[in-house]
Parts: sequence; structure tokens; C-alpha cells
Amino acid sequence: MGLFNFLKKNKKTETPEIEENLISSSIKHSGKSLNEIYAEKRDVVNSQNTDNVFDFIKIYSEYIVRFIGMQIQNNYAPIAAYEKVNGEITGYLYIAEDTSYNLSATEVVTNMEIEFEKRIKENTIKSYVILYHSNFQDDNNHSVAKKNNEFTAISIKYKANDLNGFLGLPYFFADEEITFKGISTFTREQNNSILNIELQQGKDYFQERIIIEPQVTENEFGLKIKKVNNGTVGDMWAGIFGFERLGNEDGRNFLIHHSAFVLFQEPVKSNNEIIISEYISGNIIFRGVKKADETTRTVYPVIKTDIFIEVVNKQINEWENIDNLEAIITGNGRDTFGLIYFATDYAINKEKYKSNKKLNIELSGLIYSLEICSMPDTTAEGPNYSEDFTMYMPNKEMSEFGCFDFIGQLEDFREVDVLDNRPSKGYILKIKLITNEEIPDFFTIEMFVNKENMNFQDLKIGMKLSGLFQLQGQIKE
Repeated sequence: MGLFNFLKKNKKTETPEIEENLISSSIKHSGKSLNEIYAEKRDVVNSQNTDNVFDFIKIYSEYIVRFIGMQIQNNYAPIAAYEKVNGEITGYLYIAEDTSYNLSATEVVTNMEIEFEKRIKENTIKSYVILYHSNFQDDNNHSVAKKNNEFTAISIKYKANDLNGFLGLPYFFADEEITFKGISTFTREQNNSILNIELQQGKDYFQERIIIEPQVTENEFGLKIKKVNNGTVGDMWAGIFGFERLGNEDGRNFLIHHSAFVLFQEPVKSNNEIIISEYISGNIIFRGVKKADETTRTVYPVIKTDIFIEVVNKQINEWENIDNLEAIITGNGRDTFGLIYFATDYAINKEKYKSNKKLNIELSGLIYSLEICSMPDTTAEGPNYSEDFTMYMPNKEMSEFGCFDFIGQLEDFREVDVLDNRPSKGYILKIKLITNEEIPDFFTIEMFVNKENMNFQDLKIGMKLSGLFQLQGQIKE
């Protein structure tokens, strides 16, 4: 049996069956773009013979089953496949190797259709299918699903020389399971013929992969500007208030209300484009940024510090999904060590960052997890760690957002409360990240940690700590 054994997620059955079909028709393609098609209301019933469509779609059975398997694994990215002139079927997939930039499902589906239509006209392919998640509910609505509550079916956009249209494979969620109804216009037998196909072990089903490349330009000052479209400050809030506290509905509501409260404070800075408001609680600044026309708003926490070093910036990753009000910046500190930091003043100082490579930057950290560091025992084979060993390195999964794993030495600490009405308790820690015999504070910064994000209780000056932190920076005024 194929992946269709998982008709109901997490429940294997010896004889999986398709639910009774609810009849709906596929749609004739007018030759317009997908967006134009989706915007129009259609009452036209496809007159194509269902058996002809079934015979054609059957050659893509493995890709339909593969797509169902991807959904079961919580992968909702569109896929496609096409038939070469020699009859060979080739899988087609968009890949975002750079986690900071991706395309929406709508953009991917549209790009796929444009490319395949071009190949059809050039006679380099005979047919194609595009599979994506849609709003289809046994009707003519095959628009791409964009929100969680819109995911109701797999839509199959297909085209061959004498056939073209859409098919819908509805599904529903219940008790953390997914139940698939089968392709609506096909009989039970036809569905089982397609969906019980066995996938080939170890086969790479996506022989043609399109790499999604972010836009990177270099300005007149030698700074690279890279566009990012999935930047987020979500984890910063968990660093302040604790992951456990924000992990429930009450915590999320609190965050929404607190963010609104910050945005409605009196402005502390402004220009023709943006307005900055702040609420200060001890060493934590809650900074609100909004466009003057109110089209974009963002709020994030800033760890206040007086410690600064000279930084030579090399690249600015602008978050276009936040209307370019936020950015991650890459550079070197003291002409020596690498830095990647979230620029907490980017909205107001954007032009300074873009026109000056060398700046004095106040650097601080927001710790997401903290534990007592247990250094490996030294052996004859190594490695050999000195007592004052410290280090930090980009986190493999979150380096694009300025996150680092570290082993540091605690130089000082003080307990702090964040907010008065619903306080979060934590510490401001002064941590040495690089040991330099000639310069004691070569790279030592202040960081905040919420007590919920520590796996121990007692702090002691001189102890070794390890964990994960987000680096922040802003231009020293």
C-alpha cells in the first residue's frame, strides 16, 4: 500500500477507503492568469469526459500521493510535475535554501503556471499538474488558501493538449487527524486506483528544483542590502515574558494589549515617515514604531545598555514584510569578531546605517535559554579548555535573525522586575563572551533573562553559563 494508508493521520488501516464522492465539476481554463480566474464567479460546468480526465490524471498518481504525504508531515508547500515529450514525468519544486526569504503559495503557483504555459507553447512538455491547498469545498472555488481556517482541499490544476481545468480533493480536520474525501468527480474505484499507488523507496520525486533567491544589492557606500520577507520579533517577547507565559491564550491576549499600550504612548521621536513611542520599565524599553499613515505598526523590547564598541557593518537585511522598518545587520566588532544583530533603532536611523559602514554600536542581548555550563573533561586526546574559556557562535537555525549559542563567564548580575501590574521577574547579566588578556571587556555585554527561561535558580559571579541569545544593537547617541 502507498501513503494513502494514512487517510486518517496517525491511524493506519488495512483497507483504506475513500468517502462517498460529492459531485462537483472541474473548471475550463480561460487562458487568463490564476488570480483572474479566482476573482470571477463561475457557473460553467465542465463538459469534459470524466473518464478522459481520470486516464490523464492517473499518470500523476505518485505526485498526488506524495503531496498528501507532505501534508501529513505538516508541509503545505505547492508542488508540480510535468510530462516530457517522451512521456517521462518530472517533479518540480520551489526551494528556499535561505530561510530569510520565501515566496507565498500564490506566487509559487502563479510562477509555475507561467513557466509551464511557456513550455507547452514551445512543445518542450506535453502536460503538467500543479498541486496546492485551496478553498475548494465541492464548488468552483480553487483559490489558494492563505489562512489556517481556509485550508479545505487539495486543488489540482491540470493541462494537456486536449484537457485543462481543476480537480478538488477535499479534506477535513478532526481530533488532530486529517481525513481525505477523494477527488470529487471521480468514483470510489478511480480514487482508490490513484491514491493507493505505492511510492518508490528512495526515489527523488523532484528532479527539477527552483531555488528562491533573495534580492541583494550593493549601495554606493559598499554596504550590501538584502531583502528579507519573513523577519519576526516574536521570540523576543518570549525572551522578556517567558515562553511558558506566552504559550497560552491569556498570555497572547496580554501581549496584544501591552503592544497597543506601547503604541499609544506619547511620541519620543518622529519624522515625516514614522513615529516612535516608548514605555520604559527599568532596563527594558518597549519601543513602538508606526508609519505616519498608520499602515504599518510594530512593537519590540530593547535591552537598555551603556556598553558600546566600534562596529564595521557589511550587510543590512531589511525586513520588507515590516515595510522595511526593521533590519538585521552583519558586521565586525573591533575589526576582529563577527556580529549579527537586530538594529533596534533602524526605523529612525535607516539612512545612517545605509551611509556609514563604521559606527559606535550599543550591543545587548536577550537570552532565550540559560543553563550552567558543564565543560567536557580534558583528556590526552583533547580538546583542552582553559579555565577562562568563552565563546559564541551563530545558531544553526536562527543565525539569520542574530541568534547565537554561547559559553560565557558571569561578571555581574542584578535582579529586575519588568512591568508593575503583571511583572515578569528576571536578571540583567553582564557576560563575557570573548576572553582577551590585554582587554578585559573585549566583548562583554549586558543581557536580560527571564527566570522562566533558566533551568537553574542560583547565580554566582564567575560561574560559566551557556545558552541561546538574541543580539541587539543601536547607534550610540
